[in-house]
Amino acid sequence: MEGVNHRYVHTNGIDMHIAELGSGPVVLLLHGFPEIWYSWRHQMVGLAAAGFHAISLDFRGYGLTRNTDPSKNDSIVCVDDIVGLLDALQLDKVYVVAKDWGAFVGYAFGYMHPERVLGLAMLGIPFFKPVARRDRVLPMPDGHYIKRWSVPGVPEADFGRFDVATVMKRIYILFCNSSMPLASENEQTLDLVKDSDPLPDWMTEEDLQVYAELYKNSGFEYPMEVPYRCWERNTAKLANREDFTIPAPVLLVIGDCDYVVEMPGMKQAFEAQQMLLPNVKVVHMKEGSHFVQEQFPKQINSLLVDFFSSSKH
Repeated sequence: MEGVNHRYVHTNGIDMHIAELGSGPVVLLLHGFPEIWYSWRHQMVGLAAAGFHAISLDFRGYGLTRNTDPSKNDSIVCVDDIVGLLDALQLDKVYVVAKDWGAFVGYAFGYMHPERVLGLAMLGIPFFKPVARRDRVLPMPDGHYIKRWSVPGVPEADFGRFDVATVMKRIYILFCNSSMPLASENEQTLDLVKDSDPLPDWMTEEDLQVYAELYKNSGFEYPMEVPYRCWERNTAKLANREDFTIPAPVLLVIGDCDYVVEMPGMKQAFEAQQMLLPNVKVVHMKEGSHFVQEQFPKQINSLLVDFFSSSKH
């Protein structure tokens, strides 16, 4: 991307890769899976043009970030990585944009370090308190990719049948569904997508190759641990925490065609989050998919700029 500055910042034992564009108040962009720093390419341009300093990172174990300790494999250590990044860059407070599992990190950053948050913009994921698996009311059905990928060796065998570009293509197509299809007992998750299925119209072959090269570099081993296998480790670290309130302004953007909306427990989370997010605003994006920021970049950029501009301190 033209004008983007890439560098490494040492934080919490890793060398974190960050991409930067623009100057002004800092907006930190947190990706999910199968995403990476490049997933925010449109937002970086839009935020920079509006007078913000956009910083998009690769989480530990993802993309170009180096020296990941495989034993540090939960979402809370990613919060510590962010704190270390801000300290290294001498940043007191920042705005945060996050989606997918990156939103879990963003929310945790919001209640663990509220003094460092100017505002949070979350895409697709409502807020809910982390609870142990045994305490979840609605279990994930058999054949759902989350249940499959939480089992060591299962996604590795599934993904290992294809080159990285094909894996990325199939996951992107799969996640564009408005409801998540379930694999049958003798079917792998990636078999739910066929070679002939097209990329979404907002993703180019060039975009796909960028994703493929970044995941070739990092592989899929750590991304399967974080987020899919680390939930119990997250909740264990937060077991003694009583206050999960996020005082900062929160913008939650929901794509009406995002499969996540239909997942077990999400409806209850949407209804309950107001108690812990006293300053939340929810916006529904008509026809928005799980990748709403890539699908409708102008609309998302406008929402982010208006939200952050109105909550400037």
